[in-house]
Amino acid sequence: MKLVARSRSPLRLLLYVEWILLGMAVFLSLPMAPFATAPFTPEATVLWPRLAIISLFAVMGLRLPTQRWTKIAYTVIELGLLGLLIAGGAPAPLPMRLSPQLGLVTVIRSSQMFQMGGRLVVLGLVFVVHLVTTFSRAGGGALDTELMLRLNPSYSQGELNLFKVHALVFLLLVMVFVLLLVSALLSAHRSQHKLTLAHEALRRYAAKVEGQATLQERNRIAREIHDSLGHTLTAQTILLENALLFLPSTASRTKSYLMEAKDSAYGALREVSRSVTTLRNAPLLNESLLQLIPKMVDGICAPAQIEASCRVKVPARLPEDITTALLRIAQEALTNVVKHSQATQVKVTLASRRDRLYIQVWDNGQGFDPSKNTSGFGLRGIRERAADLEGRCQIWSAPGRGCRISVTFPSPCPPLRAVNLPRG
Repeated sequence: MKLVARSRSPLRLLLYVEWILLGMAVFLSLPMAPFATAPFTPEATVLWPRLAIISLFAVMGLRLPTQRWTKIAYTVIELGLLGLLIAGGAPAPLPMRLSPQLGLVTVIRSSQMFQMGGRLVVLGLVFVVHLVTTFSRAGGGALDTELMLRLNPSYSQGELNLFKVHALVFLLLVMVFVLLLVSALLSAHRSQHKLTLAHEALRRYAAKVEGQATLQERNRIAREIHDSLGHTLTAQTILLENALLFLPSTASRTKSYLMEAKDSAYGALREVSRSVTTLRNAPLLNESLLQLIPKMVDGICAPAQIEASCRVKVPARLPEDITTALLRIAQEALTNVVKHSQATQVKVTLASRRDRLYIQVWDNGQGFDPSKNTSGFGLRGIRERAADLEGRCQIWSAPGRGCRISVTFPSPCPPLRAVNLPRG
């Protein structure tokens, strides 16, 4: 029989209540005149079995079963001991001989082991045990009648039976009261325990969400710095390299490159300020992708002397998060072309078809193996931006065969007319 110790505070409190009730049962079992005038009379010798049964009740309360059939067996043993105690009770007035304390102890324990239906069944069985033993000869009915008549000869048999009924009804009401009281106590304890568990789960969930939010914000800031300041400085580096190449022979051309490098440096400062304030301000201000994409393609490809064409077929206004993602994806892809591909041609396509919005960047550069390029932050940032908006990123490339990057998003708007903007 698998038992569990009653160590939690409400269960321990109920255990103390049980011990108090059992102590009352022991006190009421002690011999009192005129029922026992000598310590070894037949009436007095009944005390020792009663004390043994009460002691066994007390020991059984230290641990309660947890499995269904062990609970039933445990309750059957309690009912058997209760019936034995009442049936073999010493001569005494009925309220003393019924030993209601043990019945209450049985009801209290059943409240901790069963649901409400099982509790009511146990309460009914306890009452039936008291009922049967009270009105049967095995319960000392004749002896009890003789005893009551000795106390008051004017009692009739009907009055004695009515007295027994009143005592049983009173006992039933007390047991119902105790059942409801203990059930309310256990329900409050379970609710408090569930609330504690829910609070702990909420605390852990809040910590997890905070950690994820912090990680996402760090990744977003890293992407913003990489996609803005990093790209601007890359363009500035290319301009300075061109200036160094033309410095010995063509001073005027060198001056123009240096002026562009200066403007690019100012642009880098503006991008840093924009990345810092991006949580409060719209990063694209009042411009749409119809103006931003061609301008960006020209600004990145023209200094690198790459022939570029741009085709834009999107709504004039898109949600800010989608607009930012499309712009940064195109910027990252074009920057990779300028830095790594050694391409001479680039095609950028941004379009909306049915329920999808996609951007595609193609170049005729030297290409690479996508399966081996796993450490680059740029491509990782493109994939992360696509995943953040439930999009899909695909990269097709091979050594010597150029590269094509395609990112698809769920379209928030219907497709509009196309605007073709060749760049060269």
